[in-house]
Order: sequence, then structure tokens, then C-alpha cells
Amino acid sequence: MPTNYNVAFRRKLGLFASMRPVHNLPGVASRFTGVDFLLFREITEDLYTASEHEIVPGVVQSFKIVTEAACLRFFKLVFDTAKARGRKTVHCIHKANILKMADGLFLDCFRRVAADYPEVAAKDLIVDNTCNQLVSRPQQFEVLAAGNLYGDLLSDLGAGLVGGVSTTAAVNSGSGVTVYEAVYGASHESVPPDMGNPLPLILPALELLKDIGQADAAARIQAAVEGVLLGNQIRTRDIGGTASTTAFTDAILARL
Repeated sequence: MPTNYNVAFRRKLGLFASMRPVHNLPGVASRFTGVDFLLFREITEDLYTASEHEIVPGVVQSFKIVTEAACLRFFKLVFDTAKARGRKTVHCIHKANILKMADGLFLDCFRRVAADYPEVAAKDLIVDNTCNQLVSRPQQFEVLAAGNLYGDLLSDLGAGLVGGVSTTAAVNSGSGVTVYEAVYGASHESVPPDMGNPLPLILPALELLKDIGQADAAARIQAAVEGVLLGNQIRTRDIGGTASTTAFTDAILARL
């Protein structure tokens, strides 16, 4: 889905946060093992508000928008989810050392919300150091919470740690609505027919099943997926194989 349609879709439904579960899939080659963190991205503000203009030819001005209300709403969701999933730490990712007002407000709201969750350790990390830490020791993280721009960049970095964008999912939250998003790293036109990886559809479906109380069904499908991947014979080309979409899907169904 083109980015402009994606943004319009989110705004129409009032979605304000996107969660990317980042964890290893058995049988998928990656540089690290033992990775398992949730990356939260605030998706209504920051530089992605599309508030920019050309002052004079050759000079463009863009605005980074940060509001207290949006930050507090976002961090409450982050901490509620961390608590519900048994996560012990949450890192706020920022650049408040330079953007003292905008990212300073983001960090201040994080600390205020964190005070209501004493059972979850609240930590913060500058975004450039976060990138260094993620590609050095990603196992140290349980939950990361970032603004729109940093979260967008870190979500793809996180996917790269565990085998690529097609091995992840996204869960977008709004007031009374949740959208389970299929994430794929390539455009429709660049993938030949019947060669797309079905995991970007399956993985968010597993998140949906767990959220509606169908954890047993989700676990059964997860086991089937992992069984096929561990077999190391049938997989699509983006994760090291040559199988078609149909063959990969049929293999998962056979495992069920």
C-alpha cells in the first residue's frame, strides 16, 4: 500500500500507535538469536504530519509536531501492553539532548506515565545509541517506544535483525479499533505472481487470534509454520528458498 494511502487509512480510523513484535523465527537465518522485543511507534505526529513548505526557492521548512495529549495516550498504551505481556523494562527512544523541547516533551511524558507503573522499569536511550545497541546486543531490549520518524527507521532495523521485513507483523491501535497489518518489504509489482511470502499475512493473524482469546489456535498455526521452516526445504526466496507462495502455504496446511 503506498505510504500516502497508508497514512490516510490510519487517520480515518484514528489509529495512533503501531506495535512491531520483533523476534526470531525458528529456521530463519539471522545474525542474532534470542531476540524478542516489542517496538512501539507513535503514528500521528512528529515530522510525518506532512506540515512542510518552501519558504523561498531552494529553502524548505518542515515541522516536528509533538503534543502532550498524544504522548500521554501513546505511553499509556505502551505501559499497559508491557504490563499485560509481562515485560519488565520499557526504553523511551529520543534525541532530547538536541531537540530539547520536542523530544524533551516526549521524554517528560514518558516519565510521567512510567510513574504509574512501578512494576515496569522505565529507561531512556538516545536514538543513535539505540541503533548501536540494537546491532550489538538486541537481546537486552524488551519494549522500545519511539516517535514517528525514529520508530519508522527502527522498525525496519529490528526486522533486519531477525531475518527481514517479511518475518514480522504490525498491530495498529486506536480508540476502540485495532488493525492487524501485513508488512512486506517489496512492492506488488516487484514480486512475480505466486512468489510472495505468505508469512506477512499469517503473522499478524496470529496476533489477532491471541488478542481475541484464541491462543490455542494461534499456537497450533505457529507450530505448523515453525515446522515447515525448520524442515529447511520449503520456503520462499526472500527467506532463502525457491518455493512458490502456493507450495509454502500448502506445506503449512499439511503440518496442521
